[in-house]
Amino acid sequence: MARVRRPNDVVQLLTAAAGLGLIVLLTLTTPDAVDTVDRTVPTVVRDPLLTLFSLASVVASLAMLGVLGTVAVDAARHRRAALLQALAAGLLGLLLGAIGERVGDGAGGVVADVLTGPRDDAALVPVVATIAFLVGADLQRRRRWRAPSRWVVLAALVCGVALGNLTLQGTVAAVLLGAVAGLAVRLAAGVTPARPVDDVLRAELARAGVVVGDLEVVDQHAGLVRLTGTDACGPVGVTVVDPDGRGLPLVRRAGRMLRFRAAVVGRPSLSQRGDLEREASSAALAGAAGVPVPAVLALLAVGPALVLVERPLPGTPLTEAGDAAEAGLAAAFTALRRLHAVGLAHGALTPDSVLLGPDGAAGFRDLRAAQPAAGELQRDLDTVALLVGGATVVGSEAAVAALRAARAPGPMPPRVPALLQPVALPASVRRAVRGTELLAELRRALAGPDGTVAAAPRLERFSLRVIVTVGASTVAAFLLASQLSQVSIVDELGRAHAPWLLVALGGSALTYLGAALALIPFVPVALSLARTTLVQVSSAWLTLVTPPTVGHVGLNIRFLQRAGLTVSAAAASVAVSQVATVASTVLLLLVVGWASGVSTSRLSLVPSGDVLLVLLAAVAVVGLLAAIAPVRRLLHSRLEPLLRQSLPQLLAVATEPRRLATALGGILLQNAGYVLALDASLRAFDVSLALPTVIGVYLVSSAVGSVAPTPGGLGAVEAALIGGLTATGVPVAGALAAVLAFRAVTFWLPAPVGWVAFVQLQRRRYI
Repeated sequence: MARVRRPNDVVQLLTAAAGLGLIVLLTLTTPDAVDTVDRTVPTVVRDPLLTLFSLASVVASLAMLGVLGTVAVDAARHRRAALLQALAAGLLGLLLGAIGERVGDGAGGVVADVLTGPRDDAALVPVVATIAFLVGADLQRRRRWRAPSRWVVLAALVCGVALGNLTLQGTVAAVLLGAVAGLAVRLAAGVTPARPVDDVLRAELARAGVVVGDLEVVDQHAGLVRLTGTDACGPVGVTVVDPDGRGLPLVRRAGRMLRFRAAVVGRPSLSQRGDLEREASSAALAGAAGVPVPAVLALLAVGPALVLVERPLPGTPLTEAGDAAEAGLAAAFTALRRLHAVGLAHGALTPDSVLLGPDGAAGFRDLRAAQPAAGELQRDLDTVALLVGGATVVGSEAAVAALRAARAPGPMPPRVPALLQPVALPASVRRAVRGTELLAELRRALAGPDGTVAAAPRLERFSLRVIVTVGASTVAAFLLASQLSQVSIVDELGRAHAPWLLVALGGSALTYLGAALALIPFVPVALSLARTTLVQVSSAWLTLVTPPTVGHVGLNIRFLQRAGLTVSAAAASVAVSQVATVASTVLLLLVVGWASGVSTSRLSLVPSGDVLLVLLAAVAVVGLLAAIAPVRRLLHSRLEPLLRQSLPQLLAVATEPRRLATALGGILLQNAGYVLALDASLRAFDVSLALPTVIGVYLVSSAVGSVAPTPGGLGAVEAALIGGLTATGVPVAGALAAVLAFRAVTFWLPAPVGWVAFVQLQRRRYI
């Protein structure tokens, strides 16, 4: 049988190599800390413990030799290829261990003392060779020897550390190096697959009463093989879960769970064996509901593999039904309704998965992604997937008519139209509707009498943009941390002046009053200043869980709705406020940039050449973007509706000096509060900058944070502030401490107060 390479071995090899690299990197970059950790691990130097551990070490060494010999004999008797792998891995371990010792001797210092151990009685090479031999022997299916080998190795390592022959870090490094050697050989040579051969598989099927002839592989991917055969009653489908393929499927499922909320993915099994068991139980539920699905003939354990035997469902796919497709889609909605009635969600409905029988009844080709005890959102996602997939075959009007005909009397659930979004669809359906207006047509056809659509439920935990931004922020933070390795943050924070920190906290409080004053003039109804300010405070809690401005905007719209405005009017008011804030902030940034270049030694208002160069570059970039037709059309499509909606209210405010002054005053007060908080945070650590410089650094970091989709601009704001401050000459230690204090008073400390305000406003039905 052809040998295979396990995806799980790849993951383990990468993990071991990364761990080994991290230990070496920490030893090279922070030798003092590594040496301190090494000294905290006690060693035995006096009797009777010295004698006791010496005897234990001898016993453990003999036991290890016995285990190695037993594993070698067992492999020679039953798995000769595994013996060759183990010997090759052991030799590679000896080579890598010897190289490690030589490199450690050459590096000297902490590297030699901590990682490779003392030269008079070093145990690095034997440990690496032993671990490599055992890993290369592939004991995954030899359970009787796996546990004893682990305990013997652990006992020998504990004795080595206690007697001083190995350090704690050196022990971990030796184990990881041995694992790297063993896994590398195992991946290079491959392993005998656990999947039973066809003869064994047919024999097990015959014992279950399913006698098949030749089996043909029709689908094969990591850890799962689907075969077809024929018995006396017709075609038979056989699915085999191979435990050697685990690893990549687990990564895919874990990624899906991390991306989507639990209400969307339900409780997915993290093993393919669990998936196969759930598929069988789902088929039983579907049969109880009277829905045609593939009949389960057997679920067998064949060695370490699990085998599912099914009778495929005959029928015509919906995509090939021709004139009968519309009636078939209505029958499919009826069948789906029966599935949902017994708590089962299909999970992957596409037009190809719907099969039409000769009698017009509809069934489903497979239940691989089915979810028993499904929640309401999962069932709604099924409905949306079948609706959109059916619309690609019969058209939007016929698909909506089929849905309405199959539903129970009553109104359509309000969130079904809202779920008509690409992320809610199976991949094949999403590709089919990409670049079309089908989703918009369906949404209009399902909208309520007034044309409104309910708010879409949140499906994703994190979008791809958030993941990329967080990853980039993590890399930036790592690079920054490497530059700050010599900075004592605790000492810097300890010398902070408390009065200035109180001033910074007061500046943070002013920002919420400014935000309220910036909103009130653009709202056509009277609002309480205190209540509006409290709403802005409550948004401080939402910034912990939502990207910048998203939670703030949504909360203000909800507040204005409660105040008596329609959804469109509330959204327009908040949009106008945001436009005014952005325009004023950009204007303020230009003024500050201009003022920062004004010379104080002569009566001239000509800015510096750097400022003019930046302005010229900005104008050039805008001009180039406007010259590109696709970009110009994109900007026009995005900005034109916003300007059409907000321009009348902006002009109305501009014609009333009192409202205009209030709005501008609120925007300036909001920015002034943040600038005061940043300036006070700097002064708390004996750092002082010119006011235009502080304003410019804050405005730039605020702009960076507003485009970063992380909650509150987390990571991006800190990096921008530290970079801006150090660029102006502030020492790294002072900049880092000041930024931490600034973010504490403007981001972290207001959050619990915001939560209390949020709860109170909800109880009084103001939001």
